Amino acid sequence: MKKTRIIFCSDMHLCHKDWYGKSPEQRVDNLIQNLNKFYETSPYEQIIFLGDYSLDHWGTKEGGSWLHEGVCNTANFKRDYASRLKAPYYMCPGNHEQCGYEHWMEIVGTPRDDAFVLGGYLFITCDNYAGILEPTEPSDCLYSVTKVDFIRQKMEEFPELPVVLCGHYFDWNKEPPAFWELLKNEKRITLIVCGHDHRTEITDLGEKADNLCIYHDGHYSFSGDSKTPYDVMWGFTECYLTEYGIEMRYIEPENTITFKNNVLEHKFRTQNRAFFRRRDK
Repeated sequence: MKKTRIIFCSDMHLCHKDWYGKSPEQRVDNLIQNLNKFYETSPYEQIIFLGDYSLDHWGTKEGGSWLHEGVCNTANFKRDYASRLKAPYYMCPGNHEQCGYEHWMEIVGTPRDDAFVLGGYLFITCDNYAGILEPTEPSDCLYSVTKVDFIRQKMEEFPELPVVLCGHYFDWNKEPPAFWELLKNEKRITLIVCGHDHRTEITDLGEKADNLCIYHDGHYSFSGDSKTPYDVMWGFTECYLTEYGIEMRYIEPENTITFKNNVLEHKFRTQNRAFFRRRDK
């Protein structure tokens, strides 16, 4: 198995909100420039976007752009920004993309739950926010738990490959026993990758999941859970797929932002570098 380099990226939120002194258009344009510069330095095989391209659906009084204006910023992100990327890309749905299955296919071209082979690994993308699709009032969706049967089916189709589960988020507090049984017993599952919480960290799921880890990708909008750009800045995750496991690190490109009326010259930084050994070896 050769060493394959890919990128995970999440939570860019092309919408009506400014963050860190940049308009949504400036910020997402900056993301595309960062990803392309990173590719030019050393090409990678693919980008996997982990959701929340927009606030198309949003459970506040303001509501999302789709219900209020008929504007789909997920489609705008794909048309105006992702189309300029130098590498192939894949789009998973987030909790702010509550398009129905046919609507999502029309916009993105791939199913809400999917699987594909990349770098000798089977990637299974899990749609865990399908509880309320095509809402008729403001909504942040409903967590719908991981589709264990779908994962098992795809693993049976590719019985020799190690597996990466990825999706917008995995809320382990809401998952049923079948989820934990899957993680503990299916040693081919090497790693879980998610976005959603706008943090970069590693969660060890403990003995219940045979110490399988979830890698949180970060964001390109605003830092989550009372954190600041000093803790986690705009970025994306670099991933190397190897024969023996997966190397990960969170990349924060150099950027100039405004935070609490102060200009922050953020220098290039990496966080959470880790190697996740294959459990089936």
